[in-house]
Amino acid sequence: MFISARERRILQLLLDSSEFFTVKGIAEELEVSERTVHRDLAGVEDILAEYELKLIKKAGVGVQIDGEESKRSELITTIFDLQITEYTQQERETLILCKLLESADPIKLVGLANDLRVTVATVSNDLNKVEEWLHNLQLSLIRRRGYGVQVEGTEALKRHAMSTLLATEFNDSDFFTLIKQSIQKKSQGTLLESASERLLGLVDRDKLLKVEKIVDEVNGELPYMIADSAYIGLIVHLTLAVERIQKGEKIEIDDDHLSTLKSTKEFHFGRLIATKLESSFRIIIPEAEIGYITMHIRGAKLRNTSDYFLEETNYPIVVKARELIRYVDDRMHAGLESNESLLEGLVTHLGPATHRIRQNMNIHNPLLYKIKEDYADLFDLLDDAIKEIFPNVPIPEEEVGFLVLHFGSALEGRYEKRDVSILAVCSSGIGTSKMLASRLQQELPEINLIKSASLFDLEDEDKENYDLIVSTIPLPDYEGQYIRVDPFLTKEEALRIRGAIQTNSLTKKRKVLVEKQEVTSSYSTKNQAMSWFTKAELYSKAASSILKGFRVVETSNSNVETLLEQECKRLETDGILSHSSHIVTALLEREERSAIGIPGTSLALFHTRASGITTPVFTIVRLIEPIKRKAMDDSFIEMDTILLQLAAEESSSEDIEVMSFISSLIIESKQSIALFSESDQETIEVYLANKIKNYVEKQLQIKGDD
Repeated sequence: MFISARERRILQLLLDSSEFFTVKGIAEELEVSERTVHRDLAGVEDILAEYELKLIKKAGVGVQIDGEESKRSELITTIFDLQITEYTQQERETLILCKLLESADPIKLVGLANDLRVTVATVSNDLNKVEEWLHNLQLSLIRRRGYGVQVEGTEALKRHAMSTLLATEFNDSDFFTLIKQSIQKKSQGTLLESASERLLGLVDRDKLLKVEKIVDEVNGELPYMIADSAYIGLIVHLTLAVERIQKGEKIEIDDDHLSTLKSTKEFHFGRLIATKLESSFRIIIPEAEIGYITMHIRGAKLRNTSDYFLEETNYPIVVKARELIRYVDDRMHAGLESNESLLEGLVTHLGPATHRIRQNMNIHNPLLYKIKEDYADLFDLLDDAIKEIFPNVPIPEEEVGFLVLHFGSALEGRYEKRDVSILAVCSSGIGTSKMLASRLQQELPEINLIKSASLFDLEDEDKENYDLIVSTIPLPDYEGQYIRVDPFLTKEEALRIRGAIQTNSLTKKRKVLVEKQEVTSSYSTKNQAMSWFTKAELYSKAASSILKGFRVVETSNSNVETLLEQECKRLETDGILSHSSHIVTALLEREERSAIGIPGTSLALFHTRASGITTPVFTIVRLIEPIKRKAMDDSFIEMDTILLQLAAEESSSEDIEVMSFISSLIIESKQSIALFSESDQETIEVYLANKIKNYVEKQLQIKGDD
């Protein structure tokens, strides 16, 4: 079968999305006229017919491929295996970038022209686009007559460019499928190498799979999940690192920054990965490389908000996330301030995102165009909010797009739920799957439960617990039935899902769900019951200890160290802690490492975990005269209220969860900030008691359901 370069590109665009594509959009993507696209679509229809697929055309809407998922997958495979006879301009630019980034020496234009089977003039024109692309990634293109062309820049930036190329071309679910397919594929004597093949050639296939195995081993030891897209990025980075080290290329890192990275717990895992790589590939990995591995791990975190209190660097992100929610809520009046799911999603994303941005590790957002098109007002609002709340952090549109997904999910997630259970799958398990979940609840109010899962989580899920699996990405290794949709869920897709729900023999499954609901208050084993009672006891112990020890103390002292000493000695007298001077030192050392003032308030949060503390404690110290103190965003505040949180070094997870909840509660709203700033002890005690009670009941309900 002969498929022209433009027909192949049109098919790739349409097969990669379940959404309608306008002819204008295709023309812009291919950089041709709309008339040319209309001509090529006739050939596309003939090709689709051979695979029992159809091209749906809707006036004013666009075109879309319709047919069975298995047939779509078959055509995708055919296109990947296709013998190439010509390249599109975009493919030529990709191939030129591959060659330039791999080569340590200049390349002659005539050589590029021969490889691509075009004229030198065409290559020269393509290089203008290539130069622009490289410039956006802080790389330069050297072009001299008689010399050739060469990429100039640091080793780190070149690797980042390679990773960006791969991320732009392949989504998370396709990447390993195509890698494995490429390894198995035998030479067919193709006339030209496809752009996809050449792009995959940036990383050695066998090396990449060995690296994947090593990362998978270490990933199981990490204290937190890694987002799937970042997981792919880490593996690609490591594979490129191995290849470049073998070629003698060296990466450099600032000594002070490396020293900071060494103090993080992620550096241990970076060194562990490096050790395994050294053993597997018989190479020596310098500390600078371990530093970059550490940066990738830190930028890939997928954490729960119960970690607020565990990491001193995390609370400022919680503060910023609360500010962001308030900013949007003040303008949209949507009641978002009490939305804990939104807060959790924002903190989960913003922590790694701000780290990535500071280290120039930009992320690819394949949904950006669609997000800006469908959520234009919300995107503009969040773009303005980000500039105001993060004035010193240049957050790119790709990251703003992901934040729009979180807010879009929260804004659309306020609908009645009934009696159908759906598993929503996306590449990372956050963001797009949450957006899909809220769209499903909006379009199908009968849905009672929607569980979001990542591609890597899918194999651990019990599929029998769900009436239907809906995915924003192909699931190549899953043999069961599922429906692939766009994260924004079109009306047509909603109808398909409703049809599947009605015709999928759900009666038996619903009966099972009803039976499960009838026994939610009972346990199948004694151990399950004992586990719940143990958790209830630990939560109650933590809550009662905090409420019992809570005090609001006033002082005329204007020296922070002295007033902390006074408060810690009082707590020592009450038997809550020992060695008060040790606790004071720990509190002051923590402030040196990370500012404690809450921006835009008169509150400062002093907190630490240390030996000698017997029970979790939360107290407030009010100052008669305010003291100037550095805030978490590097501004300064007039501190007149100290919030003191102390916990044992070996605290139970329940202790930490309750303390983390209080940390979040302080900045929940303008009203809560005013309460902790100005109210008397009794008012705050009653507020804390009710809030903690509701939180503990909710947590125990969750544990009971599990």
